[in-house]
Amino acid sequence: MRNFFKLYEGGNAIPDSTPVAKNDIAEVVNKAKSFLPPEIVRGLQIDIGSAGFKVQSGDIDLMVEAQDVVDFFKTAESKDPVKDAKQLFQKYFADKGLQSTVKGRNVHIGVPYQSKQGRTAIAQVDVMVIHDAAVVAPWHQHGPRGAYDDPNFKGSDVFILLNSLAKFQNLKFDAFGANLMTRDSNQVVGRTRQQVAKILLNPRARESDLDSVKNIMAALADDPDREGKLAQARQDAARGLLNLPETAQVGTAAWFRELTSKIQ
Repeated sequence: MRNFFKLYEGGNAIPDSTPVAKNDIAEVVNKAKSFLPPEIVRGLQIDIGSAGFKVQSGDIDLMVEAQDVVDFFKTAESKDPVKDAKQLFQKYFADKGLQSTVKGRNVHIGVPYQSKQGRTAIAQVDVMVIHDAAVVAPWHQHGPRGAYDDPNFKGSDVFILLNSLAKFQNLKFDAFGANLMTRDSNQVVGRTRQQVAKILLNPRARESDLDSVKNIMAALADDPDREGKLAQARQDAARGLLNLPETAQVGTAAWFRELTSKIQ
């Protein structure tokens, strides 16, 4: 279950890569796009994760449409079309002289670039091969919504909290499928941020209510089912898996982190 919430690889898949400064991100993204086939670029989704919104980033996440990759590499008849397409995608990059490897949903590539300081470097770009990328991407575009203005923001915290709310309603949420589903039959009941907000919070909820843990907690303030919806989240917070504004109680991992922060 915890692997489900390990959202991004963190910049260690390309050994020769180094962290990328915020003002170099745009150039690296443009260079990465230049290596992609036009048929795949058309479904490209950017602003995934924190790259470009933090001072520097260990990697840059991009999303491409899985069906576009399958179609380009003609693997539709394979036993596992996406898996085989990713292997061919990796070879495609390697043939262009790029360091590349496949891990999970990602094809990692090393993109050479010239930094603003005149330094030649290699950036790790994680090309995430995702079904319905245009639907999934908004769930991971925290930066344009200003989420990273909060130094404590973590996208994984949002998704863990959403699953607590979902569990109370016998639902579950898949962050990389953009699927809010029933726990017993996997029937999809919501996909967009607006749909999910109204189901998990209340019929008047807006998608911005899902922007952060603080926003979600504020939206739950007057919810009569608040305690039930937060039951799993509080257990996760006590185990140090999630930061909840209200759970910095003595002895919890959140309390220890807050105490350490104050001492520092």
